[in-house]
Formats: sequence, structure tokens, C-alpha cells
Amino acid sequence: MAIVSFSKDTVIEYVPEYGDNRTSDNPCVIRLKFISFGAVREQLRVLSLKTKGAATQEKSMAIAQALQQAQFSSHIESVKGYTVDGVEVTDAEQFYLSAPAALIAEVFEAMQDSAKLSEAQAKNSERASGGVR
Repeated sequence: MAIVSFSKDTVIEYVPEYGDNRTSDNPCVIRLKFISFGAVREQLRVLSLKTKGAATQEKSMAIAQALQQAQFSSHIESVKGYTVDGVEVTDAEQFYLSAPAALIAEVFEAMQDSAKLSEAQAKNSERASGGVR
């Protein structure tokens, strides 16, 4: 079987597994872009440069968290089917700030793994057709 990946501009509709979301009648769908290994390496290079002069571990951690949030938010086009206190959150930054850590970790991992993105798309196709592959 061939390995399938995505360009940095391709928007993928990802349905997280978190909380049995994929089996829901109205699942949360996150439209996101793939983050390649090259982009991850560049992010680490930027992090290294920005934290080089940081006086404390706390300062370094704050810089790392801000960069991670910026990268996450810049790779999410939209969120659908995610609510906080009965209000739908569609904005990437609000999603990042309000979602459970495990959900954010799953989405971030999927962004960096084309196989997980492909798997989620396959599950989406099964859902749409009502069948099993």
C-alpha cells in the first residue's frame, strides 16, 4: 500500500476519536492542515532561538506554549460541533483555550501524522456511506 500525505495547503476534515465522537450522530469536525516534519523542525528552530536568552525556565515554558498555541491555531480552518456551556465554538483559538488537554493532544498529533488523518478520513467515508470497509 502506498503512503499518502498532504500538502501544507490541503484542508482535511478530521473527526476526533475523543469521547466516542466518531460514533456520534453529530460529531465534532475540525478542518485542519497537515504539519510536515520540516515544519515541526522549523518550529523547534524558532523555539530554540526565542528561548536562548530566556532568564528562567518559566519564561522558556511561556515562550514554548505561545509558539505551540500559535502553530495549532494557524493550522485549524474551523471547528464544528464543539460547544462550551451550550455555545458552539468555531474559532481555533477559543477551541485551543477551552478544549480538554486530551482532545488538543489528539488533534495536534493528527496534524503531524498523515496516517492518522487518512484513517480519520476513511472513518468519515464509512460513516457517510453507512458501511464498513
